[in-house]
Amino acid sequence: VLETLSINTPAFLLPILSTLKSTTLISKFCQLIKGDDVWSSRINVVNIRPLTPQEVIGNPERDDFPLLKGKEVMIQADFRGSRGQAFTDMPGNYSGTLREIFEMPLANNFRRAIFIASINAVLRYFKFISKTVHCRDKEP
Repeated sequence: VLETLSINTPAFLLPILSTLKSTTLISKFCQLIKGDDVWSSRINVVNIRPLTPQEVIGNPERDDFPLLKGKEVMIQADFRGSRGQAFTDMPGNYSGTLREIFEMPLANNFRRAIFIASINAVLRYFKFISKTVHCRDKEP
C-alpha cells in the first residue's frame, strides 16, 4: 500500500502512514492537495484556539447542547482564511505548519482535534468541502 501512496504522498508522511491503522484519510488528503506548497511554507501556518459556546452555536432556542453544559469544547483551525472545527475535551492553542501537524503523534484528544480541525480547514480552503464550522442559532 505504501508504495502506491508514495507517488502522491510527501516522503516525510510515509513513516507516519505505516503506523496508522488506516491510510485512506491521509492518502486521499494528499491526493487532493498535491501540487500546492502547503507543507512547509510558514505562510501556511494553521492557528488553533478554543471557542466559547456562543462563538460556536450562537444563541440557540434549545439549551441542551453539550457545548452549553461544558462537556465539550470546540477548537477552530484557520488556514489561509478558511476555518475548520473539531470537538475535544482537551482544548488549547496551537500554531504550526501543516507538515508539523501531520508529523505530530496523535497521542491524545488535543492532538487528534488539531489534526481534524486542520484537515477541515485545508479542505475548505481548496473548496473540496464547505460545512466545516458548526451551525449557529436556529440553523439545523
